[in-house]
Formats: sequence, structure tokens, C-alpha cells
Amino acid sequence: MHFLATFVSALSCLSFATQAVASPHQADPAALSNIFIMRQAMDYSQGALPIYAPNGTVAYRFIRSIHDPITGSTTILLKDLASGTLNVMESSNSLCAHKTTYSDMELPVSQGRQFTIDPDGLLKDQWSFSYLDITDTQQNFKFDRNYASKEGKIYHQFKGKNGALVAELRNQKRTDSWITTPSVHEVDTYTLSCADNSPQVDLVFLMGLVMTRVHDCGL
Repeated sequence: MHFLATFVSALSCLSFATQAVASPHQADPAALSNIFIMRQAMDYSQGALPIYAPNGTVAYRFIRSIHDPITGSTTILLKDLASGTLNVMESSNSLCAHKTTYSDMELPVSQGRQFTIDPDGLLKDQWSFSYLDITDTQQNFKFDRNYASKEGKIYHQFKGKNGALVAELRNQKRTDSWITTPSVHEVDTYTLSCADNSPQVDLVFLMGLVMTRVHDCGL
């Protein structure tokens, strides 16, 4: 009898552990092992905002061009320095406190990307993006931004619900030797941590969009 009780107890513990691992909202922090970094102090003196890999090399350059501040006509270019690929998004309505949509420009290669920022009055903005995968199936993602900061988590959406955690955006103070100086021992950064199988280009786009939107419009 004692053996049976012990066996049942062990099964209960195993069941709980299995549920914890299977939960779509849980993720091993080590799984978000791909890191990209932006400085909080935005410097457009070089015409683009650098996005760094953890070793200090520039992985991407984020370039935003505002063509008409009245209508919100804006173009964003994201250059992948490793592949030389240039990704271009455009919006006709990128304005503070207004619903904004960015879409792929009609280029020879387009993944049907779309980013949407939906302000909700005094509540936090709603951020989402989507793209078409190689089977032409739309993949949807949601950035669940914190109310009082631009930090938050990005989830793969399934039937309108949060599925797997694929990335996280955080404010950090970094002390890496490549970003500090003898007189500045830590630097404020905005850091993207994402999974290996995540849509990294889209997530880097999102990081740049959040960074510039909050800088211009506030939270």
C-alpha cells in the first residue's frame, strides 16, 4: 500500500512537470540565445542606427526616412551586413497616437510582411506582425509590451492566442568592453533575445520600430 501511494505521488509530480514544460507561455531563458543590441541613445550622425551582435560587430543597420511628417509617409530600411540583404518596409500613416501599418515594399522578393501598431488611448499600444512562410501560410506574432516601459515578450500567435515565446525585448545596462570607455563603465541598451527558429529579421525590424516609436511618441 505504501508502495502504491509513493507510485501515485511520483506520477502526480511527473504530470505536473510535464505540464510545466509543455506550457506555451514558458521557455527556457537559455533558448533565447540569439542576442542583438541597440544603444538607448540614438545617434543618427552616421545616417543609420547600428544593431550589434554580442561581440560588438554591427549585424544590421536600421534606417528610417520620414518623407511627409503630416501624413506619416515613412520608409524603413534594414540592411543585413552579413548577407548584404536589404529589407524595405513602408508606411503611409506612421503618426503618433494613430494606428500605423508598415508593409513590405513591392520588391522582387517579398514575404508579405506587415507590422501594425494600434494605440489604445491610456492603455498600452497593441503591437503585432505577420509574414508569409515558404508555403504561403501566414504566421502571426504579438509583442506583449509592458505598460510602463518598452520591454516585453513576443509570442507566436495560434488562433488569436499566445503560443510559444519566441523573443524578449529588455532595457539593459551593459558593461561589454566594446561598448564602454575608460570613463563610461556601463551603457544603457535595448536588447533583443530570440530563439534559433524565430524570424530574426522581423524581430530586429520590430526592435527598431519600438525603439524609434517610443522615442518619438512616448509610451
